[in-house]
Amino acid sequence: KQWYQRRVAITAGELEDYSTNVNSVLIPMMVIGGVLFLVGVAGCFGAVTGKSGLLNIYFIVVLVVLVLEIIVVILAIVKKQAFIDATEEAAGTLFKTYKDQFVDDNQSVELTDTEILAVNSAQFIFQCCGLTEGPSYWKTESQTDVPPGCCSDWNGEKIPDSKLESCVETKMYQTGCTEKVKDLADQFGVTTLIIVASVMAFEILCLIAACCSKKNDHIA
Repeated sequence: KQWYQRRVAITAGELEDYSTNVNSVLIPMMVIGGVLFLVGVAGCFGAVTGKSGLLNIYFIVVLVVLVLEIIVVILAIVKKQAFIDATEEAAGTLFKTYKDQFVDDNQSVELTDTEILAVNSAQFIFQCCGLTEGPSYWKTESQTDVPPGCCSDWNGEKIPDSKLESCVETKMYQTGCTEKVKDLADQFGVTTLIIVASVMAFEILCLIAACCSKKNDHIA
């Protein structure tokens, strides 16, 4: 019952934080989307009516967005390794403390329920086990148990008092979380670059179309 109450409290806090984070992202995105929609309408209206002023506004805004996207892509490429390093450092501290307390029985360190849940949830969500080297990260000569998050059949809630449990080898994730995060970052980076490149190509076509429309207006 005590574990359930703690779990409910943690979940409530997580939902509140998640709601705050989502709102902080969604509201700016909605504002930016609304502005771009109005600019697009102005560009279409300018092309139809031949008003060069509206086309100029459309051209400038799209050009600024294109330049910002290029800057973001460059920063993402440059800062990618720094992001991975920061993630590994934060996770490394948390995983090492978990190992010190529950595997090596070091009583001088202590994790909170939220941190214990974070270690297990991270392994379960990313389908990995241990910081590096897979399950062997947690195992010693005297014990072979692993955190429940390493097991594919973990229900996401029950964590034993020892914070470790035996897991069937076939249901145990074999990849270390560091390797898993690097692979996911590479995959996400490629997908993001393809999407951004497609959007940028479309915006360049829009700029060319706006220039052609203005040129035709001057000729007429």
